[in-house]
Amino acid sequence: MPATEAFYEAAILPELWGRALNLACSVWGADGGVLSSYVDRLGGYIPSESVEEFCARFLEGGWEARDVRSRRGIPLARKEKDIVTDADFVTSDERRHLPLYTDFLPSVGFGSFAGTILAEAGGAKIVLSLHRKAHREPFSSDDLARIRHDLTHVRRAARLASKVRMSYAEGLVDSLERFTCGAILVDWLGRVIRLNGRAEAALGDHLQIVASRLRSPQRETNKALQDLVDASIRPLTSQQDSCPGSVLLQRSEGLPLLLQAYPIALSVCDVFQGARGLLLIGDPGEDRSLSLNALQEIFRLTPAELRVSSALLKGFDTRQIAEDHRIGAETVRYHLKSIFAKTGTSHQAQLVSLLSRFVERG
Repeated sequence: MPATEAFYEAAILPELWGRALNLACSVWGADGGVLSSYVDRLGGYIPSESVEEFCARFLEGGWEARDVRSRRGIPLARKEKDIVTDADFVTSDERRHLPLYTDFLPSVGFGSFAGTILAEAGGAKIVLSLHRKAHREPFSSDDLARIRHDLTHVRRAARLASKVRMSYAEGLVDSLERFTCGAILVDWLGRVIRLNGRAEAALGDHLQIVASRLRSPQRETNKALQDLVDASIRPLTSQQDSCPGSVLLQRSEGLPLLLQAYPIALSVCDVFQGARGLLLIGDPGEDRSLSLNALQEIFRLTPAELRVSSALLKGFDTRQIAEDHRIGAETVRYHLKSIFAKTGTSHQAQLVSLLSRFVERG
């Protein structure tokens, strides 16, 4: 099978990208190939079998931060050259001193490379890089001509793959409508690219779309919202435990909305995934699938107050709660008083009625 046909096939069946890269490398005289997505950092990647260890050690060693090839090569490929090589942006003196060339590449047995941008999807650039072993000569003009001959088809296949993945993501957003869930899809730059009907209905003074980006008029809430969007589009490899998972949007009337973030992690497909983050909007007045942990965020309950609320939902009275948690009845009443204030209720029956409106009793 010609390499170009293999790329078209992989655009429809993502599990075939590895095979397509292997075939392309054999035709183009490369020892390994990698498909990557970049915004201001590496997003996802698909390696050919021969460079799996190369990529793993590249990430584990933190070489992305010192990768002169992506830092200089991508802007050059975008503006001036369709295919770039080391010689286009690194001097011979730099090759003798830059850590990528003196430390990393010798450690994995590789030397020269050639790279090109295949497409852009959702603000991310999809890059193809080809690599040769250290003992081989760099890619010659004839080698580049051979690669260039097939690039039109390879780029068309990359655009097709992006459309296929976008269709999947848009279908996901629309399907969530059936579960009474608002859903907003954002790209690698945090721009809104699709929202379902329930998400659109949730927009208002508390949540707006300005210049394709989500905004809240409240300063502190907007900062938390931007942090949430950033967490949803950040590569999973750079996620920290402290990354926000949700934000409360206070409304002038009714309970606050709960906005939760989920990165779209699709294994090898996230190289071509123009949609990067999924934001779900929960309305406590309608969504009976919210967990008690979500309620803790909505009403800003302490862990102790959450335990008391959970016990009330199970039908326990004040005495039973005190005995079960080995605390005094006065302590339970103290927590209840705080819960009443936070939820706008005045007695236990009213509180249970409120909570049971949108939380299934366990």
